[in-house]
Amino acid sequence: MLEVFCAGGKEICVASTTRQFNGLNFKQVLHLPLPHSVSTAYYKFRDIKNPFVFRECTPVLRLMLFPFAVVAIWTANNLVIKASSGAVQPGTMAFGRWFIAWLVLAPFTVIPIWKNRRQILPLLPKLMILGGLGMAAFQGAAYFSAQYLSATTIGLFVALVPLMTVILAWLVLRESPDPHAIVGVVVSLLGVILVVSRGQPEMLLQQGIGMGELLMLAGSAAYALYNILLRRWSIPIPRWSSVFLQVGFAALFLLPTHLLAMPAPLSQSGILMLIFAGFFASLAAPCLWIVGIDVIGPQRMTSFTNLVPITTAVSAALFLNEELHSYHLWGGAFIVIGILLVQWSQRQESLAR
Repeated sequence: MLEVFCAGGKEICVASTTRQFNGLNFKQVLHLPLPHSVSTAYYKFRDIKNPFVFRECTPVLRLMLFPFAVVAIWTANNLVIKASSGAVQPGTMAFGRWFIAWLVLAPFTVIPIWKNRRQILPLLPKLMILGGLGMAAFQGAAYFSAQYLSATTIGLFVALVPLMTVILAWLVLRESPDPHAIVGVVVSLLGVILVVSRGQPEMLLQQGIGMGELLMLAGSAAYALYNILLRRWSIPIPRWSSVFLQVGFAALFLLPTHLLAMPAPLSQSGILMLIFAGFFASLAAPCLWIVGIDVIGPQRMTSFTNLVPITTAVSAALFLNEELHSYHLWGGAFIVIGILLVQWSQRQESLAR
C-alpha cells in the first residue's frame, strides 16, 4: 500500500518501498508532479530515532553522481588496461590489482569472516568459482588482450556482458528469451562481427578471429557466467566478506601469471596504474555501484553502463591518440542498440511479474 508522506505546491511524494541504508530508513518515492512542475528529487531519508522528521529531498543531479562516477571509473579503467600494456607485464597487472584490493579489504573483513567461519566454510568452493570467473578470468583476459586490441575495442567487448548473459542463460539454464531480446542479441552480434573483422566480415572466413578478440570474448563469457551463478547461488554472508574471499581466490589464480612474467622494474606510472586498478576500479566502483542501485534502482544504474563504450572511445581518442574507424562507430552503434533492446525486454519481464 502506497503511503503519501509529503505534499507540496508542485508535487506529491508517494513512498513505495523502504530499505535500510547506512542506519537510515530509506524511502523510495514516486513523484506525481502537478502541471508545469519540475521534480527536483527522487528520494528522501527518514531518521530511525525520529520517524516523523524527514530530511531534505536529495537533488536529482546529486543522485546522478553515483552512475556518472561509475561510468568515469570504468572508462578510465579501460584506458589504464591499454596503457599498462607498455608499462607493466599483463600478468603482474592482473595479479597486482586484486592483491592490492585484498590488502585494502583485509582489515575490515578478516574478523567478521573468522566469526562466521563455520557458515563460510561450505561456501568456499562456490566463492572460488566466482572469483575465478568474475575477477581472474575476466580481468586477466582484458590485460592480456590489451597487447593486441585498442582501448576502444576492449570497451566494446566489455559492453557485451549483458548479451552474453542472455545467451548463456538460454544455453545453461534454458531460460527462453523473448523476441525483443533475441533481436537485440542478433543486432549486437552483427556489431561484434564488424568490430572483430575491422569492417571486413569476409576476412573472418579467411584469417579467423584474432588472439585479442578471442581473449575478450572468453573473458566476457566468463563474466556473464559469473553473473548467472551469482544470481542462482545463495551466498548468505555479508557482501564485503564475499567480495574479500572472491578477490583472494582471484589473486591466487593469477599469481602464476605474475611469477612467470618477465622480470621488469615498475615505473612510477606503472605503480600509479596498479593503485588505480586495485583501489578505484576494484573497490570504489563496486561500492558506488551498490550504493547507486540502492539510491536510483538497478534499471537506471544498468542503463548508464551503455555510455561506457562511447566514453571509452572518445577518451581513448583524446588521451591515447587512438584513431576511430568507421567500423568502431557502426559496430558500436549495433552493440549499444542490441543492449538497449535486451534491457528493454528484461524491464518488460520485471514489470509483468
